[in-house]
Amino acid sequence: MKAKIILFFSLLFFLLVLPHSIVSAERSFTIPSYENTVKIQPDGTARITEKVTYDFDGSFNGATMDIDTAGLPDITDLRVSVDGVPYVSAKTNQTGTFTSHYVDDTLKIRVFSPTETAKKEFTYMYTLKNAIINYNDTAEFNRKLVGMNWQADLDHVAISIILPKATQDGELQAWAHGPLNGDVSLHDNQTVKLDVDNVKAGQFVEAHVIFPTNIVAINQNIQAVDKKASIEAQEATLADQANFKRMLSKTIFYGGGLLLLLLSLVTVSIVHLKYTKKKTIVFKDKYFHDIPTDMSPAVMNKLIFSKLGASDIVATIMDLVRKRQLTIEELPDVSGNKKKATYTISKIPIPSPIKLLEHEKRLITWLIDKIGDGEKVTLKEINSYAKKNKTAFSSSFRSWQAGVKKDMKAYDYFDKTTASKASKPLIGTTIALIVIALIILIFSIYSQTFSIFACLVGILSFAILFIFWATAFPVKNQEGAEEFAKWHAFRRYIKDVGNMDIADVGSIAIWDHYLSYSISLGLTKEVLKTASIHFTQEEVVQHSGLLYYYYGGAMISGSTHANMNADFAQSFQSSFESSFSGALASSSSSSSGSGGGFSGGSSGGGGGGSGGGAF
Repeated sequence: MKAKIILFFSLLFFLLVLPHSIVSAERSFTIPSYENTVKIQPDGTARITEKVTYDFDGSFNGATMDIDTAGLPDITDLRVSVDGVPYVSAKTNQTGTFTSHYVDDTLKIRVFSPTETAKKEFTYMYTLKNAIINYNDTAEFNRKLVGMNWQADLDHVAISIILPKATQDGELQAWAHGPLNGDVSLHDNQTVKLDVDNVKAGQFVEAHVIFPTNIVAINQNIQAVDKKASIEAQEATLADQANFKRMLSKTIFYGGGLLLLLLSLVTVSIVHLKYTKKKTIVFKDKYFHDIPTDMSPAVMNKLIFSKLGASDIVATIMDLVRKRQLTIEELPDVSGNKKKATYTISKIPIPSPIKLLEHEKRLITWLIDKIGDGEKVTLKEINSYAKKNKTAFSSSFRSWQAGVKKDMKAYDYFDKTTASKASKPLIGTTIALIVIALIILIFSIYSQTFSIFACLVGILSFAILFIFWATAFPVKNQEGAEEFAKWHAFRRYIKDVGNMDIADVGSIAIWDHYLSYSISLGLTKEVLKTASIHFTQEEVVQHSGLLYYYYGGAMISGSTHANMNADFAQSFQSSFESSFSGALASSSSSSSGSGGGFSGGSSGGGGGGSGGGAF
């Protein structure tokens, strides 16, 4: 289940927030700011200044700019500067120069300004003739000031259109088209401003402005028709369409996001109350002083605590030693260094006549029969085998894990019928959430809009559902709930027992048994501490199966207790755990015109082929 959750969120992350690579994998650039100032002249020409700020990451030769003048005369008075330094027009391709030439109706400019990871501002100034059309009843400026041919997104766009003089109140009208998150505003009856964030590559920003013809009285670009009413009607239609799209976006993004969250919360609440609500447990004590059920340490750790790793292999080996199936012998290093010593795990020639569990049999077969010589194996041989036979070692480990899971089936702690019933609404809700999320995603792509609200709420909705699913299942029956409570209480007892004043700690055999469980639980130190306080060296030597292996090498003549050399006891287990951990690791694969929001569609202005980038 945890793997499925990780996979799901990985896919969701890549769908929603995977950044787009620009130019190449080794280098990229962004455009934090684009500014365009259009100064209308009394003769209907427009003096335009475009300022483009680039943030380069990597090595670039310069920037490009395309200016679409379809239907208009060629631009004049072109000037280019970089960070305020004027560049000259020349065909030398040298730093500090630029080239410009027309391809069809588009002026293509290349500015040679080599850059290595830095910000630069490129400024383009030029005159555009016949930018204004004078009709019988109004003058019109209609142009896509941000074209659709930019190589990168424009993080922020700020456009100002300034008339030669102010109009009377109500005479200046302006509309804008492009992303629906933009804003158009009027200032002092003379200036129109457009502001919009996150203009995607392929989108455009268009300004449509009308005002009295006397503002550009000497304009010679004249069409003797009435136009104002049709312009206002066209813009009203486009505004209605844009407002509908905004309402639809809010409905889908906010409504869809809240629906995702509501479905998730309602489903989790119903399933919890009806199926997975905790049972009333009879056992209430903080500690449980005995082993609740006679199950192996590995089965216990997987069944009760949902863990299974290298420490459980060690615990299984030690438990087999306790059961008189295996023995362990230290093989000192020739240097005498204890840290370089290894250990031999051997079969007992005449083992205790007990029936081994499936995972215990698989462990002996794996380590001694397959890696060893059929009778014994050393830790060094296990490590060496794992490095040389990664696939086989991993396969054997998975087989051992499968054996643990098979042995778990002997314990009927879960209500499979209830779990099956509880899974159905969760599966149904998951499918519904996926369908709704896909609808939101498809709409976002189609409308070229993004809602951080829908994204975050969507992720939260799936997280609530999957976290609940992962933690509430499997569903325990009454017996299982009682046993789980006892095992957790037993773990607390082992953890805290070293700090307790206990008069009767029981026999040393009990603590031998505790020790094998403590390995899986990660509490060996606590058991050793208690045992060393309450049992003498003689008791450990004569009556212990496991404690002797831990303390045997520490027995110093004349010592009263077995804790004369606790470092040895810890290093003994560490040798085993680090050996198996290392082996497993080595085998893994690495509408009005008075201002407001932007409208969708287009009013038909030129300049759509404009754009820019870098080279």
